[in-house]
Amino acid sequence: MAIKDLLVAYQGDEDSKHALRFALQMAKKYGASVTGAYVFAPEQYESQIRHWIGADFLKQMRQVQLEAVAGIEASFLAAVQETAPEVPHEWVSANGPPGLTLARMSRSFDMLITGQFEGAVRMGGRAVQPEEVIVRSGKPLVMVPKGYSIRPFKEEAAVAWDGSRSATRALTDAMQILETKKRLDVVTVNSSSEEAILGWAGEHDIIAHLKRHSIDARHVPLEIKGSLGKTILSYCQESDPDVLVMGAFGRGKLGSLLFGGVSQYILEHQTVPVLMSH
Repeated sequence: MAIKDLLVAYQGDEDSKHALRFALQMAKKYGASVTGAYVFAPEQYESQIRHWIGADFLKQMRQVQLEAVAGIEASFLAAVQETAPEVPHEWVSANGPPGLTLARMSRSFDMLITGQFEGAVRMGGRAVQPEEVIVRSGKPLVMVPKGYSIRPFKEEAAVAWDGSRSATRALTDAMQILETKKRLDVVTVNSSSEEAILGWAGEHDIIAHLKRHSIDARHVPLEIKGSLGKTILSYCQESDPDVLVMGAFGRGKLGSLLFGGVSQYILEHQTVPVLMSH
């Protein structure tokens, strides 16, 4: 299935503007449309306070909130017009728990693009945890790092690979992107540490699989330096791929929303766009 519609979490700040520019660049390459999305959380008052709040005050607060959303929409439209007015685009907003609502919205799109998560981003005044969005959405999430300078695609990508279900899911979700790249580095980390990616299993199988999709894939083994996350990101700083593809690595029980240390480290220190799925 081709990439045809991209959802961008947008709230008018610099981080979401970087994400939007990246999404517009992708849209131009793949002939896709871009939809800006903003979720504003409903106002919550303690029950004892709510009893004393009048209807006029609530109406006024609602109006202020709607005006703020209208301002964010105007910022989105202006940014599109400045960067890539030829790209089909639209705007949607919703009221609800930001993480869950954003995850549900993304199900109707090919992928969700956001600014960098540093523990959590904020939307509608509330924290949005990346693991909640990734686990609940069922779609890939692309995170664009802070201060990322949009450049022409090198048409090179990297995949952090350990043969696990999550890595396989991310690779499959990214295939429409990877099939357009001139080169793909399949990165593994060699270490006896429990934190490290667990060995290199199926080396011939995964490379052969990718080559059947006409992808110029090569195996890049790395020796661990400091930590697994740091090792992967050090490689990315040197090679500067268009995107790093990885599974949402974790150690919790099945269905847990807790990320492992590797995922958290990469989300907090990423220097290239990261495509992650679960």
